[in-house]
Amino acid sequence: MAFPCHPEWAVCKREKRLGLDSAALDELAQSRRFEIAIEDRCAERLEPFEWGTAIFRLDMPRVHDQNLLRVERGFDELEAAQLGAEADRIQRPAGLSHRKVVVPDETAGARLSPGFAELAWRRARHIVMAHRGEPPGEPRHQVREVDPTALRGARTRAFQDDLGSMAAAQVAASLELIASVVPRARAFIVEVDGEPVSWCALYEEDGIGQVDDVVTAGSYRRRGYGRAVVEAATRASLASGNHLTFLVADDDDWPKELYERLGYARIGVRYEFTRT
Repeated sequence: MAFPCHPEWAVCKREKRLGLDSAALDELAQSRRFEIAIEDRCAERLEPFEWGTAIFRLDMPRVHDQNLLRVERGFDELEAAQLGAEADRIQRPAGLSHRKVVVPDETAGARLSPGFAELAWRRARHIVMAHRGEPPGEPRHQVREVDPTALRGARTRAFQDDLGSMAAAQVAASLELIASVVPRARAFIVEVDGEPVSWCALYEEDGIGQVDDVVTAGSYRRRGYGRAVVEAATRASLASGNHLTFLVADDDDWPKELYERLGYARIGVRYEFTRT
């Protein structure tokens, strides 16, 4: 299935005018189209607003990534107060307890950050990274490929401490929903005593692979398990012949450095603003 054109690509045209690398911008555009296509397929409702599209999945109200406002235009003019008011106008009637706005333009996101901080919204800065060069080496730990649905219990247990049981179950269901709307969804796991303790997903379509949902259960961290599953997923994506393999990392956390060692390079930045 080909990915549709989307007004969000004003951001790539804008960054190209700023002299950014055209190859990286093309990869960034492809990766964002890929993610938007998944978001739209998962949504039970899409609602246009002045600066973009709101997506809703109200059977999963605790899953912020399924209920958000996606900014697609007006990057130079928007103010945080405007976006915050728009989020209230759109998300409050839906009964959502959170507000979330995604800004895929790095310059606009940086400019809006102080305003959202004044409004007591949290900021997350995410970097989009594309794989370059040769495949990573063979994983040092044994990694097994499984159907993504096999991770339901492990995912719920892993998220429970941070999110509570209801939200954890909804996040696990959300990840299964994502896998169901992608032509090829795969999962790679490291097991201890027959139980998954580290895993990641690989979504593939039209020559693009996204490595996502990289998780290691708390007591099993710092053992190289996360590295092993990402290595396996990356190798699998490249072996499939995908011309683009990418992932999204938190710019304020250390795994981005691991991904760099595995051959991933930054191609773009987006900002996510949330209020709970």
